[in-house]
Amino acid sequence: MSNSGGHWSAELKFAGFQHLVIKGKADRPTYLWIHDGEIEFRDALFLWGKDTYECEELIKDDLGDQHIQIVKIGQAGENLVRFANIIHGLKRAAGRTGMGCIMGSKMLKAIAVRGRGSLKPHDPGKMLETYSNHFRQITSTKIYPVISRYGTLTIFGIQNQSGMISVKNNQFNYFAEAEGKLDDEIFEEQYKTKTLACFACPLRCSHRYRIDSGPYAGTWGEGPEYYMMAGFGPAVGNPDWDLVLAANTLINRYGLDVGSTSSYISWLMELWQRGIINDKDTGGLNLDWGNKESVLALIHQMARNEGLGGMIGQQASRSADVIGRGSGKYLYTQRGMIHESPENTRASRATSLAASTASRGSDHLKGRCALEFFAMPPEVLQKIYGRPVASDFRSWEGKAWMAVWTQHFTTMADSLGYCKFATIYPGSTHNLGYAQFCETLKAVKGWDVTPDELMEIGERVWNLQRMFIRRETGVMRAGDIPPSIYFQPQPLEPLQGEKLDRAEYDKALDEYYEIRGWTKEGAPRPETLVRLKLDAEPSHLI
Repeated sequence: MSNSGGHWSAELKFAGFQHLVIKGKADRPTYLWIHDGEIEFRDALFLWGKDTYECEELIKDDLGDQHIQIVKIGQAGENLVRFANIIHGLKRAAGRTGMGCIMGSKMLKAIAVRGRGSLKPHDPGKMLETYSNHFRQITSTKIYPVISRYGTLTIFGIQNQSGMISVKNNQFNYFAEAEGKLDDEIFEEQYKTKTLACFACPLRCSHRYRIDSGPYAGTWGEGPEYYMMAGFGPAVGNPDWDLVLAANTLINRYGLDVGSTSSYISWLMELWQRGIINDKDTGGLNLDWGNKESVLALIHQMARNEGLGGMIGQQASRSADVIGRGSGKYLYTQRGMIHESPENTRASRATSLAASTASRGSDHLKGRCALEFFAMPPEVLQKIYGRPVASDFRSWEGKAWMAVWTQHFTTMADSLGYCKFATIYPGSTHNLGYAQFCETLKAVKGWDVTPDELMEIGERVWNLQRMFIRRETGVMRAGDIPPSIYFQPQPLEPLQGEKLDRAEYDKALDEYYEIRGWTKEGAPRPETLVRLKLDAEPSHLI
């Protein structure tokens, strides 16, 4: 389960398809060529072993069209790395959950799409009017000039100065070395070469970059996002932009997941720090914090299935069993997925709860309750959420409902294809919300829906995912508890001493389940499934 931005999905629609279901496995490397209502299976032997940048150019040359949109895997997906991504363009990634590994297992190297069809909205005039209004709404917000210039990189400084960032595998919550070094302005002035946008998006939050000097001179690529900046910055003890960008290029070329890759490397570095592993385990690599060459070497190993990094790529969260020696104490996972390396939100109640109860394990894209970080007046929060919510992010009042509301909202944004940064998700109360979603659906599809109905659809999706989790794993409440580090006090100012209290968290989790209509163990009750019209689902899901 994952999604990504870019242009590929729009091109698929222009090609005459709205959904694509891939079954079975090819006998040899294959890529799909989808164009104007037709689907072809083409030989991909000449692409196998190539990275995503190379694959992109080779397919465009093979088909003789530079406007083709492509999703593909790199060597990480071919080698069945558990956290391999599907990559679109130079950096857009369907990440975290090993989608690239699944493509590799099917011997499916890429899916190339080109369409020259047209769209047929219900009311073209109304659609243009609606989109014009939404464009003005997005571009008039206070957050727009920042996002359109720096993208998500601007989040880094806020998180670090607030004491909510993961430093050296969550040992610390503030990285002083980053001040004046890992700044968004430095990236823009010294590395950025171009601004880019996803399909028809006014935000233009992505970047091209190039390193012009030093040991990584000539390295170029697209990105990075805050996730990369934090994951290969403080999480591995590095204050240097050059390593962040060199790692970003490698990860995108290989098709690795940023969150998992950086988190496993930071875990290994803590094991090295504590003497749990040594140079015999690492094959001679020195895993001191911030060691640039060792960080890059581990990325190569993970993608190529070589050495210690290769073991991590194949075993993922089971790597602690392979290493042993108490190493699992420092590996923070939920539902089998390693905890997101940039995140250290143990002081923020709603975000901790929402991210920890997400369907795929700790997930900021479904669980970041950004509005709780801005100390907004209670009356503003009540207007948005429809219930009382405390302004203080350290208070539990109303936070269970805030978590549920956020999960439904982000689910609907993803389902409708909205970029979350064009919505109220990142903290801008004047951005798009349920009302604007309804306006779009009316113009494009002719559907008369209300915000409450959309919220119920989000709830239905969430419960269907929960039913899937119960069928596949049987792990319910235990999977909703954040990693142990969340219940340990923050060591540094600001927010020194802040932590989650386990008894308070369990009480909030009970309240969260009650709001959802789930049992104390976190399973949807029969009456909840009836209300959401999910009781007719196949019995093996229920």
